Amino acid sequence: MSLSPAIEHYLNTQHVPFELLEHSRSSTSLQSAHLAHVTPAQLAKAVVVRRRDQLLMCVLPASHQLMLEWLNNDYGGHYQLVSEQELAELFPDCDTGAIPPLGQAYGMKVVWDNSLRHTEHVYLEAGDHRHLVHLHKDDFMYLMATQDRATISCAADTVEYYRHVH
Repeated sequence: MSLSPAIEHYLNTQHVPFELLEHSRSSTSLQSAHLAHVTPAQLAKAVVVRRRDQLLMCVLPASHQLMLEWLNNDYGGHYQLVSEQELAELFPDCDTGAIPPLGQAYGMKVVWDNSLRHTEHVYLEAGDHRHLVHLHKDDFMYLMATQDRATISCAADTVEYYRHVH
């Protein structure tokens, strides 16, 4: 597999041009960014959370960490991370740990982090551990236009600071 069939179908039906980049096998989003020679701030990753029966895909840069406290404050709930086993069931056309951050393609509500507005090129996991999808910023914004946007993450090296401030 290279590109998730659901993602390929979604991008094509939205008439969004994209480029598929191949890199050596990776096991984390940070490693994918390094191997593909893109900055972690340009690589959007998906973190799926659940509140009761409601799923939500959070989209944030690979350089950032999801701040569940902020998400819970903004969305009035107690979201928890979805298990790897459940992710495998939700995304059957993707390898574990390589979920593309386009929940719309799977009928999932999405909230994306404000920091992704500041990059001209956005890269996404393609559904396996060897490929990334490259989108221009305008095309990424088009895909996210109907999705919620909020500050839901911070740079990984500032997490402890923000935990004490908020």
